[in-house]
Amino acid sequence: MRVSGQSFRIRPWLGLALFGIGIVVGLSATAQVVLEGVERRVLAGDRLNISVQEQPDMSRVYAVAGDGSIDFGFAGRVFVAELTTDEASRALERVLEGSYFKEANVTVSIANFVEGDVLLTGALNSPGTLPFRGDSILTLMEAIFRAGGLQERAAGDRVRILRWVPGGSMERQAIEVNVQAMLDKMDFSKDQYLRPRDIVVVPHRGGEEEGRNEFLALGEVHKPGFHPYTPELDIIKVVTRVGGLGEFADWDGARILRPRPSGDYSVVPLNLNRLFGVADMSMNLLLQPGDIFFVPSTRNLVRAQVYLLGEVNKRGAVSLGSGPNATVARVILSQGGMTDFANASRVQIQRTAPDGSKKSMQVDVGRILKQGTFEDDVPLQDGDVVIVPEKGILGL
Repeated sequence: MRVSGQSFRIRPWLGLALFGIGIVVGLSATAQVVLEGVERRVLAGDRLNISVQEQPDMSRVYAVAGDGSIDFGFAGRVFVAELTTDEASRALERVLEGSYFKEANVTVSIANFVEGDVLLTGALNSPGTLPFRGDSILTLMEAIFRAGGLQERAAGDRVRILRWVPGGSMERQAIEVNVQAMLDKMDFSKDQYLRPRDIVVVPHRGGEEEGRNEFLALGEVHKPGFHPYTPELDIIKVVTRVGGLGEFADWDGARILRPRPSGDYSVVPLNLNRLFGVADMSMNLLLQPGDIFFVPSTRNLVRAQVYLLGEVNKRGAVSLGSGPNATVARVILSQGGMTDFANASRVQIQRTAPDGSKKSMQVDVGRILKQGTFEDDVPLQDGDVVIVPEKGILGL
């Protein structure tokens, strides 16, 4: 199947498990029609292959940032998330035709799809995570059945999908789905397509009173799922109760998702590095009943790329991590360091500014490495080109 110029993998439904009882069903005719009509939209974290006929030097791969935009050279930032590739092409053409060209011809395709686990928790027989890539199609119903189906005490009429909203605010949209009605009627036309990093929460039956006595832990914690709520439950106690944090926990990006009467969630940012690293007790907030304690993973973060050239042991593209290691000296070290012929005192960084202008910086990487003065190291940005020149005849 081809969708908007991209190949998609669709996994057949071989069987369902409901309340621990195996039943075999197929996709309804309605659901099959919906699948055939789906159009893949650009998501934050995708990398787009963009070709501009009138400006060849703008033709390259662009990373879609967390706010849903790309840095489109001298045209500035352009929002492309939630558009099809055809719609993104038209949007970029309008930007270029508005100020730069009489007529623009832009083509957009997806070079690399965002990846991220779908988290399934709550009243499921086998809660956990499902690896998911943006060029696959995964529906809510398929995910639930792959998680063993609903437990007997599941509130199947109040299943929620928590979806990250582009914009950098860490806000999550809450989509409530009546899964029980779909199962009762065997009509899957109201099924929902999932996205990488979605969180599926299946509450237990028991009314509001049960929700007052528990909180939900998700993400990089050792014991995800629902936990008893007790008065004066602070973050330090929460981390202990959920068995600690996983190897890939994003300590700076943790947050509390707090339910609001409107049905969506407010977001309370947490910096666990400050709490556990420097004992900043302002981060030791109290949880409220019904809160979601969420610790994101660093495993599937979209990485910026830089390029190493010249007298380095490993030339080529390098994916940047997040945090303090994304600096020129550390990146060179991570790639095996420099050759014996390198002029380490005159390392060049070539950078393209948002207005399209070129900027060059010289860094004395040799001094940084020799003296250990990494505070003088220079942070790298997506698209930077790092050139390590060769020593001259006099070794300079």
